[in-house]
Amino acid sequence: MNNKTFDWDSRDPLFDEVAHYVVERQAVSASAISDKFCIGFNRAERIIKQLEQAYIIGEKWSSLHPRAIYDCCFRKLDKRLADLATIARLQPLEDKWQAKCAANEAKEREEEGEGYYFKIANHLPFTKEVCKREEARVRFEAMTEEERQAESERLGKEWEEEDKNWDKGPVHGMKREDWNAYVGAHDRQKHDMIMRELPWGGDYDWSDIFQILKFKIERMIEYWEQFGHCRNGRYVVSTMRTACRLIEIVLKDGNESGNCEHFPYRVNLRNADRFKIFHDHKGYYDQGDMQKVRYNKAYCILFKYLEFHMHNWWD
Repeated sequence: MNNKTFDWDSRDPLFDEVAHYVVERQAVSASAISDKFCIGFNRAERIIKQLEQAYIIGEKWSSLHPRAIYDCCFRKLDKRLADLATIARLQPLEDKWQAKCAANEAKEREEEGEGYYFKIANHLPFTKEVCKREEARVRFEAMTEEERQAESERLGKEWEEEDKNWDKGPVHGMKREDWNAYVGAHDRQKHDMIMRELPWGGDYDWSDIFQILKFKIERMIEYWEQFGHCRNGRYVVSTMRTACRLIEIVLKDGNESGNCEHFPYRVNLRNADRFKIFHDHKGYYDQGDMQKVRYNKAYCILFKYLEFHMHNWWD
């Protein structure tokens, strides 16, 4: 998890000290920070905002509800600060790697032409790969029996060597130990974020199931964009985004725009009978049949879409 709103390198020079002060007091007050560190009130407010962005403290909902302090002791706080420093140190290498992958994908897309997305979606080899395989087949058929045996042994040794060293080389342009530290820091940050932000909701409403499903798919999108290994990763991410889009339509009763004056979506009503829900949803359809049909379509298509795509969401 990369907290894009918090810039470690641009944090206030007093950030670490204030964080320890807040955790020690288990309370947040701009005036107390201003008095303790002899700084202006506005600067104290900016530091508090940075603490919030770093998930050290919670949001301020109202004057009657104090901010949550997420770390109960210095040990947990120091671990969090170390993780933030690790991510900040290694993130440029990850960004460089992702840019390189994007450039390679653009080159492949240009070389393959119109069939690129079809082959990506169906795990089919590109034209260049087919040509290489054909050349290797022709070369192998032209060999004598002794040459074939020697070639098979050579390839076998190469594969054994690759298997032996697969977990020792660099990953994403980083040393293996740096990569392990980077992933570990991300995992701990993500776990903490999930425990705080997951929309647990209640235990009485079916819509809370969709909230949790959407939240999980969004986390998977983040993983695939950052750590995915599959060549068709961007296609997989696009299918996940479509699923989230369908869930959003369902959660908003078919009108996620929030426009109550004018319904901004075109809906085909002629095939409305194909999209029936057994238990009629008692939603608020202030835009009439078009909104209801759009809701029904999103609901029905979502489950068909998950049936078709979800087993492909693994790395």
